[in-house]
Amino acid sequence: MAIKRNLFTNDIYTIDLSSIKELHERYPKNLFPTIWEHITSSFLNGQLVSHIEVQREIKNTNYPTDKLLLWSNRNKEIFLGIDACQTSKIPLIKAKYNLGEWKNKMNRTGPWADPYLIAMGMCESAIIITQESKTKANRIPPIANQLGVKSLNLLEFFAVLKIKL
Repeated sequence: MAIKRNLFTNDIYTIDLSSIKELHERYPKNLFPTIWEHITSSFLNGQLVSHIEVQREIKNTNYPTDKLLLWSNRNKEIFLGIDACQTSKIPLIKAKYNLGEWKNKMNRTGPWADPYLIAMGMCESAIIITQESKTKANRIPPIANQLGVKSLNLLEFFAVLKIKL
């Protein structure tokens, strides 16, 4: 399923669980309403999306008071599904990971959204928003970079959107 793009939006961003957690923990809506106005607007116009595997991660996480679970249930439409293009990219993504790391992540009991976010980035020319390390092996930014997909952390994303705190 291709992302519906707003005619007035240039870039598409897909957000990882690490950044969603960071938004809720460090930038609560009651203290940073401007950030949340931009984030909500970006979700509504299709500029910012996430992946159904991220929602599955949220559902599988014991988050204090289930704040993220409640939020994800209220915002189901932002979590897009797996499509044929993404499925076709998984072998390319797998080849960039350490095989032992790949097997550990794929065989764990809970979901693992990282390869699907990278695949979405490849298929939709989307920029991934993640708090993961840009220098540690087997993390989204270095793997995505090897495959030509850009990633930003939240502060870099705020700068792109010109969000002022």
